[in-house]
Amino acid sequence: MKFTLSFLISLLCIIAKSASAFQPASPPVTSPSAPDPEYSPQGVYTGAIYLPHIVRFQKLPMRMHLDPYIPLPTEVRRLNERFVPLWERVLKEATDAEMQEVAALSLARVAELGLTEISSAGPTLMTVAESTKNNRIRYACAKALASGNIESSAPLLIRLAQEGTDSQRLLIEPALARWKVTSAIELWQPRISDSHTTGISFRLAAEGLAALSDVSSAAMLIDIANASAVDYAKRTAAAHAAAVLDPDRSSVAAESLIKGDVSSRLLGLVLLDGKKVDAPAMAATLCTDSSDGVASAAWLQVFRYQPDLLIQHLQIGCQHRDATVRMTAARVIKLFPDPERIAWLHQQLSDTHIEVRNVARQMLLAVATDHLELKDQIVEQASRMLKPDSSDWQGIEQSLVLLGQLHASQFSVPCFALLDYPKDEVSISAAWLIQLSPDETIREQVRNYIEVADARLANGTFGPDDTALREAMLLQYAGLVRMREIQPLLEQQFSKSAPGTPQKRASALWALGILFEKNPEPSLVGKYEARVKDRMSIPPEQPEVRREAVMALGLLRATTSNAVVYEAYEVDSQESGIAGTARWVLPLIGQPMPADFIPYDAWIGGWRINPVDDR
Repeated sequence: MKFTLSFLISLLCIIAKSASAFQPASPPVTSPSAPDPEYSPQGVYTGAIYLPHIVRFQKLPMRMHLDPYIPLPTEVRRLNERFVPLWERVLKEATDAEMQEVAALSLARVAELGLTEISSAGPTLMTVAESTKNNRIRYACAKALASGNIESSAPLLIRLAQEGTDSQRLLIEPALARWKVTSAIELWQPRISDSHTTGISFRLAAEGLAALSDVSSAAMLIDIANASAVDYAKRTAAAHAAAVLDPDRSSVAAESLIKGDVSSRLLGLVLLDGKKVDAPAMAATLCTDSSDGVASAAWLQVFRYQPDLLIQHLQIGCQHRDATVRMTAARVIKLFPDPERIAWLHQQLSDTHIEVRNVARQMLLAVATDHLELKDQIVEQASRMLKPDSSDWQGIEQSLVLLGQLHASQFSVPCFALLDYPKDEVSISAAWLIQLSPDETIREQVRNYIEVADARLANGTFGPDDTALREAMLLQYAGLVRMREIQPLLEQQFSKSAPGTPQKRASALWALGILFEKNPEPSLVGKYEARVKDRMSIPPEQPEVRREAVMALGLLRATTSNAVVYEAYEVDSQESGIAGTARWVLPLIGQPMPADFIPYDAWIGGWRINPVDDR
């Protein structure tokens, strides 16, 4: 069975729409308020943990970046205010066809990116499109008019769509449908009855008629959806439009199609994708279809309209061959959890498909948050996975991340046993959980581990990237439990030649700052200041090391470092986190907190026609 491109695109859109509602919450964009004068990082981290949809062990947020959380600057895209008037003038006055075309396409790009309004250029765009004999310029103007939502151009765009090719219609007709231009019905109705209409033009017409609620076209669209001799892409487009325009008749037509071959069953599902009350129940009959494509489309469709109908299929859905079905089953369990279903959901943490296991973890986290009566079971299931002799590294990794998100603090001992697990996904995630929930009971074990790991790094026993990230997290644990025994090892990290990565050195300087909190020992303050100011040497100090050196000066309450920290606030980039850290640290060393950073201006470039620089 070969699916057409249009159907696959439609299915991908459905999947994206279904998945978008379950994206993790975004981190805050505003900078934190001034610190408590007694600020002292310690104990279990209980704040928010923001993770991407798919977690990778290299990107797990470390404690030194969570406490406090200092966001990167907000980016505001801007366009020089001289551009739109310049391009409008080029359209009016240029004699070179390429320049006129580029000017129109530049206006279209501005509108598509949402950088500024181009309505002021509307009359010029319409005049040029009407008067020019150059087809490229004409349709570049049409693209700008459509992208800029200049609705007064609708009559012109209808005429250009009538005369244009498929690629030109794609630029124009979605805007006519979006604006609900009723006169466009006369453009689209003849097209769906013409057997010579191309697939793209047919789809545009069907979508337009559906957007305009042209019920009179429904009967013909249903007939086309049923016509086996018609191109499959056209049948799919017709079915989508018919389901919107006449859900009742579409549902009747679907009854026979869902009993046919794979192509017919897929079309039947499309016809059921409307507001007919009993349509979800009919679609649910295909959730156990022998075709994975049909089953996944059915699961997604029923989930959108009536997810409770999927409860009876959950046990099969959690183990289905198709990853989309397994993910949808996980999302259904989130809506209707109980102890048995939570056990099925936990099994998905070990799924071979990376998105399935990440979605399962997100759903378990949501259930534990919303249904406290099930939280203990979820934690207990995850804790049982922490076995160093298990080969199920996927389940162990996701369980470790889930326990961290749930602020589970009683698993340091099994986590320590996983530090030498052969997969970095597990060993580094275990170290991450250890530093999130520092436990004194493994203090000596961690100290020995740090010393051995550092010695092996120094001797080149294995590459630095294999262990430095794990050691960076354990060094943060060492600071949180005030492990003074490794102070000499921490101080060695002031040197750029210290073995390991900059991230490991930054962690060490942060931990050392905690050991000396509220104790601005002059020689130590001087070393930190040197790291902060090392901007111009060859090579300069790494940004992450400089950032934690700034934080350490705050931990030490180094009031003599006011000038150094304020310079970091003024001079260093916001993107590196140094400036934001310096702003937050200043109150710790006796200075008022400066104003928050204004949104970062990101000037959009790459234009082929630019104003003359008259500076």
